[in-house]
Amino acid sequence: MSRLFFVPAMRLHLLFDLDRTLWDFDGNADRTYRAMFEEFGLRNLCNVDYEVFHERYRVINDTLWEAYRNGTLSKELLSVRRFSYTLEAFGCDAESPEIIRLSKRMGEYYVEEGTRQTGLMPGARELLEWLHPQKDKYSLSVITNGFSEAQLPKMKTAGIDKYFDYFFLSEDIGYMKPDRRFFDAAIAKMGVTPEQCIVIGDDYKVDILGAMSAGISQIYYNLSGAPLPEGSPKPTYEIRELREIINLIL
Repeated sequence: MSRLFFVPAMRLHLLFDLDRTLWDFDGNADRTYRAMFEEFGLRNLCNVDYEVFHERYRVINDTLWEAYRNGTLSKELLSVRRFSYTLEAFGCDAESPEIIRLSKRMGEYYVEEGTRQTGLMPGARELLEWLHPQKDKYSLSVITNGFSEAQLPKMKTAGIDKYFDYFFLSEDIGYMKPDRRFFDAAIAKMGVTPEQCIVIGDDYKVDILGAMSAGISQIYYNLSGAPLPEGSPKPTYEIRELREIINLIL
């Protein structure tokens, strides 16, 4: 694997996506959902097992998040509807005051319990610990679309907030990845050029294509080895393990 090309004296600014790139979103979320399923008695309310409930929730949540990224759904409605619509799929009335109240409580519980989870992606902590002492060479930042009340606390709980110089949240910037304006705002805040930056992320559409649109090099963290969408441009680099990044930037 060839290394990234850059001027040796230039400090590299590494912009890391958070969920599924550094923080183990799926593992942490699964533990949180299981706890929530028991806490709110959803087995009896919905008359289904956890696996059935979670699969339906996952599909609904993904659809609503896409609407949120497109600007057609507010954060407040997303926080409630991802649960009320799932409950509706199992016979509840999503518009009833009781279900709306329950859905709000579930949303609050998810954030509170989720930020207590500490699981990281394989090799994430080792990579950050290798990068952190080399501040003369590397600047580390987080770029995320996640909600501010969840993203910063869960990084602190996992003990990785200390590694980063900047935290760029879509709620603060006013644009969401993959909107080019998100990336433009981040590099403007750092006072650097696109050529000095590398975006590292697991979501091809959100992280990689977004970085491409802003003229920023990308490292696509494709853990599963999934093929790129047909006809899509290739990322600057593609990796299966985070430790591969070290060989790219040495």
